[in-house]
Amino acid sequence: MKLLDPHHPFFKPLWRRILTVVLPAAWGGVELYNGSTGWALLFLAAAAYAAYELLINYDRTIAQAAADEAARKARLEADKGDEE
Repeated sequence: MKLLDPHHPFFKPLWRRILTVVLPAAWGGVELYNGSTGWALLFLAAAAYAAYELLINYDRTIAQAAADEAARKARLEADKGDEE
């Protein structure tokens, strides 16, 4: 189970992906400033995970999804051709 689905249309614009990373990182900074290290680590870890999924690994997952969809369509066409 993924916590963030990079294939969702909401994350297509780059500014939304960046904002999804920056907001928890900023809140982690606020928590760190206030002395709540546990909450700061939680929010900074969430920001790091979002950065990996939505910024670093985004193009690779989108390309993999497109390749999987093309392979699925090719299999359907091949199955349809076998039936005729």
